[in-house]
Amino acid sequence: NQVYLYPAKDLLFYQADLRGKSLLQKRMEVFQTRMEDREMTVVTTFDGFMDALIPLEELKKRVISLKTGQTVDFEQLIRDIALLGYEREEQIEMPGQFAVRGGILDMYPLTEEVPIRVELWGDEIDSIRTFDVESQRSIENLEAFVIYPASDFPEEERNRVSFLDYFNPED
Repeated sequence: NQVYLYPAKDLLFYQADLRGKSLLQKRMEVFQTRMEDREMTVVTTFDGFMDALIPLEELKKRVISLKTGQTVDFEQLIRDIALLGYEREEQIEMPGQFAVRGGILDMYPLTEEVPIRVELWGDEIDSIRTFDVESQRSIENLEAFVIYPASDFPEEERNRVSFLDYFNPED
């Protein structure tokens, strides 16, 4: 049931993804599933195997976990989300974006169906919930949420590994 397409990076991918962020979104779904150690089947090309990526352990270090009641440095959280590849906007409309209004952080994770809203009371997370982009109405309250990268960090040249290195050879 867990079959994922992993599109290879190519020249067109870096110059302009004509399909919005759909190629990057598919790639990040594979990375997220792998970081969660869930079973999966990946369909890719030989070029996909040859992608030079940052090591999976390095990617795992960049994941941000949020919980209701957690104390956070809001300004640092905003900087960290931007470093993960999310684009800051006035109002979010599509995956890969985030917006800040007062003590409210809206973000649309690249690999999720709906965005999340994080509300702070001072420096403490008061609530985390999913919401509808169109109506702005809440869908579901969450106790915790994990923010995965919205980039595979192409600008970082050091310590690159093959996509195959993300998997145990015995598996």
